[in-house]
Amino acid sequence: MKPTHIAGFDYLRAVMSIFVVAWHMQVLGVSLMFSEDRYLEHTFSLTDLVYFHILLLAVPTFILMSTFLYALRGADAGRLRKQSKRILILLTFWPVALILYNNGYAGVAHLLPDSPSMLAVTLLRAGNTIYWFFVSLLISLLVTHWIAKLGNRLQWIGFGLAVCLVVLLPQLTKTMGYYGLSAFWNPLNFVPLAFAAVLLANHVDSVRSNPAPLMVGSIVLCVAFALLEWNFMVDDAFFPGQGYAIPAYTRASSLFAVIGLIVLALDERVQTPPVIGTMAKYALALYCIHPFLITPVRGLVALLMANSIYQTSVSIVLVVALSYAFASLLRTYYLKDELLI
Repeated sequence: MKPTHIAGFDYLRAVMSIFVVAWHMQVLGVSLMFSEDRYLEHTFSLTDLVYFHILLLAVPTFILMSTFLYALRGADAGRLRKQSKRILILLTFWPVALILYNNGYAGVAHLLPDSPSMLAVTLLRAGNTIYWFFVSLLISLLVTHWIAKLGNRLQWIGFGLAVCLVVLLPQLTKTMGYYGLSAFWNPLNFVPLAFAAVLLANHVDSVRSNPAPLMVGSIVLCVAFALLEWNFMVDDAFFPGQGYAIPAYTRASSLFAVIGLIVLALDERVQTPPVIGTMAKYALALYCIHPFLITPVRGLVALLMANSIYQTSVSIVLVVALSYAFASLLRTYYLKDELLI
């Protein structure tokens, strides 16, 4: 029987939305992976584990949850139109709002591309804003719709090929020198998630009844690929456009970590307490609103305390709390729910 509500997903939405804030506010400072001059001196640290193997799971987790639920509920044209329209509304409103907030009308004019390639990059990056996630989500949804029509064998073959693609793209980036192949905004990063979503949805009952093999397999593959990535993937070719020496999402280790999280969240014994339910409800709002608050909150907190660790910790708490508060206020008086929950 297909589950109609997955309580474990509420936990993932609540936690992963906070992970996004923690990443953008650099909760643990930066390691040498963020230094173009000294990254070769880098040794793997707790900071790297938190940043690249925990906090960066947020985006692929949200994409896999969304595409899994779409496949689970039936990949039909009507549902595709409805969900695509919702994403396009988000894409129309939030990037423009943030650009106007940061740079006024000059910021919008500055986005006018001077070549077809720059136009493509600008669109994929949602005007060079954090909301590029919605572009990748929309493309992943379209890919999921197409994959759902394939036979089981083709879906498995496609998944294997998509994983190979994610492994190959960083090598092509190093060889060809075009960072876009492994950029965080490249929708190809998430194609394996679309295949995984359909396969998990097709076999959801067996996954829920016997999750151990898939959980163990995901953990083993995650660790194996992570070891390969840190030994062979670190390179200055990945600095342009993101500022660190390893791809954000063009890594198979993240793919299998997210699959493991989804399998864990499918446990039907999980219950959603009210606080988690509220945080999950406002996960989208937290993602959309927090970029407006980071700079002013940091500035205010810096006036009140000098210790950088305390500044960052207090700023993150305030940004999360204020985002929830503004979301509730905006829902009540200004914005439609389609833009917030």
